[in-house]
Amino acid sequence: MADYAKLTLDAVLSENSDYSDPRSKLKTTQTLTPSAHVHQKINVLTTGNTLLDFIPYNFASVDLVLIQNLDTTNHITVSWLAHPQVSEAISNPGSTGFTFSSSAATITDNTSGSKFANAAAGLYLHTGNATTSANNGNRLIIEKVSAHVVKVATALTDSSNDTAVSFTLNAYNQQRVGPGGFLTIPGNLLTDTVTATFNEMQLVADTKTVACNVIMWGT
Repeated sequence: MADYAKLTLDAVLSENSDYSDPRSKLKTTQTLTPSAHVHQKINVLTTGNTLLDFIPYNFASVDLVLIQNLDTTNHITVSWLAHPQVSEAISNPGSTGFTFSSSAATITDNTSGSKFANAAAGLYLHTGNATTSANNGNRLIIEKVSAHVVKVATALTDSSNDTAVSFTLNAYNQQRVGPGGFLTIPGNLLTDTVTATFNEMQLVADTKTVACNVIMWGT
């Protein structure tokens, strides 16, 4: 059974310290019906990464993340992967499938179709169902060779005619959250079931450890 969540933004600009007679005003509300919810206070470190992993919280998908910086002087930087506006799903072409080349660092649609038509350098490919498990995870695209061939930054394991693997395209995002500020991140976030070192979200503080509130809603 779903719960009911509401996020309200009330923005006022006034010349008066009590915000009376505002020069401009905006109030908007977003409603959700999540079936999964997490609210926690975390410490964000300056060295290494403070990682958020959605999987232990049993999120099949995340609809909204809110991060509130509780510090008064230091900012934090938040990084995450999310599906881009283009169609993110890359299904297997069947027949001879995809080939992973270690020496060329390429992934090829063996049917010479257009499976990578929406791919672009700077986007990430994610998969969790490659026949060769070493090819699972997130890989940065460094070149779109053609609509059916992409070159990636990290090592691949040779695998020919993989008729099981499929991919999603993801875009890397990074945002600074200033002292006392907050960041809301909409849905379409990557839920990564195979790359433990990346998790879904990374946070790093500026000059000292920073306390933050984190709220996540999803299914």
